Amino acid sequence: MEHDGYYLFGTIARTHGVKGNVIIHLDVDEPAAYKKLQAAFLDINGTLQPYKITVASVLKEQLIVHMEGVEDMDAAQELVRVPVFLPLKELPKLKGKKLYLHEAVGMKVVDTHEGELGVIEKIYDLPEQPVASVTFHGK
Repeated sequence: MEHDGYYLFGTIARTHGVKGNVIIHLDVDEPAAYKKLQAAFLDINGTLQPYKITVASVLKEQLIVHMEGVEDMDAAQELVRVPVFLPLKELPKLKGKKLYLHEAVGMKVVDTHEGELGVIEKIYDLPEQPVASVTFHGK
């Protein structure tokens, strides 16, 4: 599911303890940059719902959080496998010539031998590697 102006931050993987904490499996390059996260948007039935984060701690590729309104294990269990989004404007700034995948959409693809191949229309962030969709000779 895509939401304009937001990026997929991760997915709630499981509950953590009995007080409503959850573990978010992160889909970001630098998890430590999010240890002071104060809010997140959960995709509940296709609609983004804001949740205030009261406690957050980073553990490898995961973030353990407590969200306001999620006060017990049963409430947390209902959120397992729910995608978590953040606003694009909150992405950490990158240094040098690095870019985020969504920024590549609209860029030209140029081959050193064939020349211009087309424009990137969409990026599919597959588990193995990202794949760009480019229209080449009308296909």
